[in-house]
Amino acid sequence: MKRNKGLWLAAALITGAAALTGCSAQVTPSVTPTPNTNATITAQPATAQPDMAQATPDPSASAAGEETPGPLALYVSGEELKASAIEENGKLMLPLVETAEVLGWAAEEQETQEETQTRRSIVLTKDESRISVAWVVSDNTASRITWQKDGLLIPVDTKITTLGGVVYVPAAFFEAAMDASVQRRTDGILVAAPTPKATEETAAQGE
Repeated sequence: MKRNKGLWLAAALITGAAALTGCSAQVTPSVTPTPNTNATITAQPATAQPDMAQATPDPSASAAGEETPGPLALYVSGEELKASAIEENGKLMLPLVETAEVLGWAAEEQETQEETQTRRSIVLTKDESRISVAWVVSDNTASRITWQKDGLLIPVDTKITTLGGVVYVPAAFFEAAMDASVQRRTDGILVAAPTPKATEETAAQGE
């Protein structure tokens, strides 16, 4: 009886040891990584980058506008006029009435005030010739400009400027409509009346 009891105890011990051995084989210890205390994470401050698209002032640019040419001295048939010649957008302009009168033309001005515009006209006469200049003024702007000599259009680009009550037209107007010569000199603008054409009678007398 004691012998059987001893065998049973031995078998129990062997079975328990086997069970303990199996549990030890199945359990795998987890490995916890050790933090690296030497590595240091440092936040870098954001650096503002220059805006390459930002406009940079051009040192060569000038804030001041182009200078407007001053008045030019005007001489008509050797007489200096009080009204000067002017240049506008590169075009030489002469006073219409003042220049024409010295060249021997009589001037007559007319003005008709309408509701939203003003109609103006200047008629120049000399001997049997008649020159008419007409235009409309609205909002300080001249438009619908026409000029004729003896019923025929004068072949000059129509342009009128009024300064201080003086009406200016291109210098080419006097060359085309009055056969006058216009010269630019260092001391101003010279306008000369056309040379009278010799008739057959005066030519015969000269011979």
